[in-house]
Amino acid sequence: MKPRSLPVFFLLWCLLASTSQSREWTSADGRKLEADFVSATDEAVTLKRAADGRSFTLPLQGLSAADQAWVKEERAKNAKPIEGPYASLLTGDWALSEDDGLPFALFGAKDLDASRKYPLVVALHGRSPNEENGKQLGPFSKSFAEAARYEKNPCIIFAPHGYQPFGGQGTAWNNEPGTKALALIEKLVESLPVDENRIYVVGYSMGGFGACHFAVTEPKRFAAVVAGAGCTGPDSADVFKRLPIWLFHAADDPTVDVKYSRDLAEALKRSETMKYTEYPTGGHGIAGTIFNDDALHEWIFQQKRE
Repeated sequence: MKPRSLPVFFLLWCLLASTSQSREWTSADGRKLEADFVSATDEAVTLKRAADGRSFTLPLQGLSAADQAWVKEERAKNAKPIEGPYASLLTGDWALSEDDGLPFALFGAKDLDASRKYPLVVALHGRSPNEENGKQLGPFSKSFAEAARYEKNPCIIFAPHGYQPFGGQGTAWNNEPGTKALALIEKLVESLPVDENRIYVVGYSMGGFGACHFAVTEPKRFAAVVAGAGCTGPDSADVFKRLPIWLFHAADDPTVDVKYSRDLAEALKRSETMKYTEYPTGGHGIAGTIFNDDALHEWIFQQKRE
């Protein structure tokens, strides 16, 4: 007698049963649930309830800290390695390189998953006669790589060097280095797992002017702008009526007149996408105050290009 073939649905059931990860889950408010882990994204997790087999998706933040950590570890086990140009620069530390004559630093965890998409933070430094790649790093770039913040918001950080004579002249980002940096952003997007809806440009002093210049030049490329102690004039306000921007300045800045930020803030006062913070003191040395504020990091990673 010829044996009968097992039904396809039964084979699938056996496969799922052998690979399921049934476990007890705990919600953030302490409730318990027995369910199989199905899949997860950066923001949500899909589970299959053991009691009735129903699948559902809930916010990752709705789980206990221990379960959130378990999900992260599970995703890491199945991470797909990143390959291609620039992949070797993702080391978990700042890597220095050069592209088309543009020196730059790049930061990204070495275990980033090629099957996911990550925000790209473009960090522009201020005026400087510095000729050494790597010395352009400051709070505007390093704060995003700080361990606790990076754990919460993994990303890729691109910090170009405004080489000489442009860096010393204060014209780097609206000149040759800026043009090359914008071109390299496109290469990074093509080669690395960058979320094109979450590309942010931040800068301080010359970098603040540069961040605004980048946004005005490529208004559809960026999801948010942070400009500290330097920004564009009010004639560019129309761009920022649609593009989230957070301006910072100290009232007693002796290097860059606070009028720059005040004028743009005034032109955008009816905009729901503009934030302006003015410190009464601090001079031209408020970069650390700006970029080491967790509120800024929370705000910027919430922004997505529409």
